[in-house]
Amino acid sequence: MDLIVDIRSHISEVASDPAGKALDPRLLEKFDGQVTGVQPAVPNFCNESIPEADRDALIHQLAELLPTLQQDPTPATSLIEILVRPASYTFARVLDIDPPVDFTAGLKALFPSINLVTLSLLEKAKFKSSDAGIVAGKPEVVAALIELWLSTPNTAVSSKAHTVLLGLLIAGEKDQGATTTSSQDRYDLLAQSLMWRRVFRDKDIYESIFRICSLTNAGHNGELSKRDKSVAQARLLDFLVKIDCESIRRPQISEVENRYGVKEGGLMEFAALKMVDYEDDLLMHMTLIDFFAELLKPDHSVVETGDFASYQLSSRSYEEHQLRAIHARTFLYYLEPTKHSSVDSTYLYGRSANYLATYCSHHPAHFLSSQSVIETTVTRLLEVLNKMSPGQWAQGSTPKHDLHVLASLPRQALLPTPTFPSPLFLLSAKPPNEDALQTLATIFQGPKNEHSQIDRTPSDTESQQASAARALYWLYLDQYPSLWQHVVQAAETVALKDTALAAIALINAIITASWAPLPSDTNPESPYALPTETQLSSKCHTSQPLPPTGLLAILTPPALETVLPYLLRPAQTFSNLVGGGKGDVESAAYRVAAAKYDVLISLKSKLQEYVAETGELQEVVGVINKRLALGPMGGNSEIGGRIGTLEL
Repeated sequence: MDLIVDIRSHISEVASDPAGKALDPRLLEKFDGQVTGVQPAVPNFCNESIPEADRDALIHQLAELLPTLQQDPTPATSLIEILVRPASYTFARVLDIDPPVDFTAGLKALFPSINLVTLSLLEKAKFKSSDAGIVAGKPEVVAALIELWLSTPNTAVSSKAHTVLLGLLIAGEKDQGATTTSSQDRYDLLAQSLMWRRVFRDKDIYESIFRICSLTNAGHNGELSKRDKSVAQARLLDFLVKIDCESIRRPQISEVENRYGVKEGGLMEFAALKMVDYEDDLLMHMTLIDFFAELLKPDHSVVETGDFASYQLSSRSYEEHQLRAIHARTFLYYLEPTKHSSVDSTYLYGRSANYLATYCSHHPAHFLSSQSVIETTVTRLLEVLNKMSPGQWAQGSTPKHDLHVLASLPRQALLPTPTFPSPLFLLSAKPPNEDALQTLATIFQGPKNEHSQIDRTPSDTESQQASAARALYWLYLDQYPSLWQHVVQAAETVALKDTALAAIALINAIITASWAPLPSDTNPESPYALPTETQLSSKCHTSQPLPPTGLLAILTPPALETVLPYLLRPAQTFSNLVGGGKGDVESAAYRVAAAKYDVLISLKSKLQEYVAETGELQEVVGVINKRLALGPMGGNSEIGGRIGTLEL
């Protein structure tokens, strides 16, 4: 290709006069676009049609140029990155580059572009454990990689180094034929890898992680400043979440760990308990709370589907006892904000609420085991929601953090007790509010099955939550018998698109609800025991059994008279707009119509299941089919459903 000849000739000219001859960025960009075929709309796409001999020749030529180049190397390094991007360019070919790639020098270079291209070359080793093993056999490269990841001021470089290091550590999983599925088998496989042992069993490299992130030596003897160490700490926390496993929870090299105050644990204890000065560093305190919230999620680690949450909430050792103390302390910024400074409350309230919500969502049984925590949480929610006025709900000034906690609580904890009313009953569908409607939808729908196992039997906690969701719906409806009138009114207010969509989502949540029957008897000693069917009917002021499913709840008054006619009506839209803007409004109207149409499809699906089981309500399915045949807008848009412009 003539362009390849031109580019090689140009590189030779620059190599002959690296101080005086500048790289031609336009020529390089032309080569990038026309020869390698990189598409602007697909940044990671690369055409491999360039002859491999030309590719190798160009890479070798650029490799010779870079050490002597006395100008910004970014154009040259960008070209190298594009040339090595194809999957066919393996780590073995990287090792064949002449002159050989000096990974250590590249990682220590002052130019971010040099760092990035070196990382791109090093990243090629993550696809085979044998290649990762070659990297592990170069301790100076691994040390430089960790130093760059934690210490560089360039965010893009640090992010790339993070990705490369993680890829090298889990390289064994990418080998063809690695079919282990259990988290313990996966960990055992990886823990034996050369790269894993290099990072966690090489004393100098392992200690470098502690040294770079420890505040005890901040600003001394060439070490990072306290501010830069905070950045390194945040990077380490982000990384540990992804590789959480026994290697970082347990001691690896006691001499190193003891030097940095770690008593029984490993790198995790250092990061979680010793590293951060949370009293003096508000930003890192926020980061630390987020870190603990992530650890509560069952699938946070790419190494294990692990059990750190139960480990975090247990008390079998010194480290775990300390973690329990942090667990309780983190709650208090949300539960008792007045006991903290105004600055801490302002910045940590939301983080603490998210931590509590994550804890409740993923570990409801553990939360329900502490009556004092339940009562404190419910008291806080009652205090916040009681202060809300109708005007605040109407204006959208909602307590989002508190609603997040409310929606995440185990539903048993939301049942009214002789001591506490339910904070759920402080939410109203009028005036309509997007966040309130979404919260109601989440609670009433019941627990979502977040597991992928086929025919997995729900746990006792899940079954109880499903029963409690049903009870809460009927108790709430008894408190607010006009609920569905207000919900349908909000759904038809197309001008308030987000609120309309939230109202439609609430309808769908009931139709698709995961409900379960109530127990035949109750535990009188538990304040959060589920009522029996008879007790629920009595509390709802009816002698009749209440419908057992969300589908039948929608097909039962008062929902029947409002929800089903709404779903069958043609969609609403706007007409007679003044001054243009029709496209945006019509688009919003169509989104609402499409959401409503999807709910009708869900209703049909549930109805078909019911018809198959009972043989009843077949005629309703026929009516829905006729409406679905007209499409989201309901056929001729002139047939009802058109509304004038709302003046807001």
